[in-house]
Amino acid sequence: MTIRAEFGRGAVSVESFPDGRESVVDRLRRGLSEANLDCGCREAANEMLDQVGAEAELVRCADALVDARKMRDAIVLVLALLGELDDLMPDEPDRSAFDEISGLFQDIADFAAFGAAAARRAAGGHA
Repeated sequence: MTIRAEFGRGAVSVESFPDGRESVVDRLRRGLSEANLDCGCREAANEMLDQVGAEAELVRCADALVDARKMRDAIVLVLALLGELDDLMPDEPDRSAFDEISGLFQDIADFAAFGAAAARRAAGGHA
């Protein structure tokens, strides 16, 4: 959902989070716009909101990078566990070992999908 708001220097595009929530900065910007303030503080308010918004974006990017790195590390651990695949023989009596290996491959797929979404968030896109 995108909201257009007028506050001081013209139209401002307000993007919501993927789940439909607006950021705090965007809610403040919209609220101030709807208040139709007639004062000289608009420029200062806009500058402050821009700075807070930029800082919030850096925090979101850093959090997304942390998530992506955690997924990389998880994949490395699972790859080490997959080394057991070399010890399996076609006539393995414990067939559950194949299910365990299958689960490890699925874990890698899940971790990779989450890591890719985190990398997109770090780039400023939506996951």
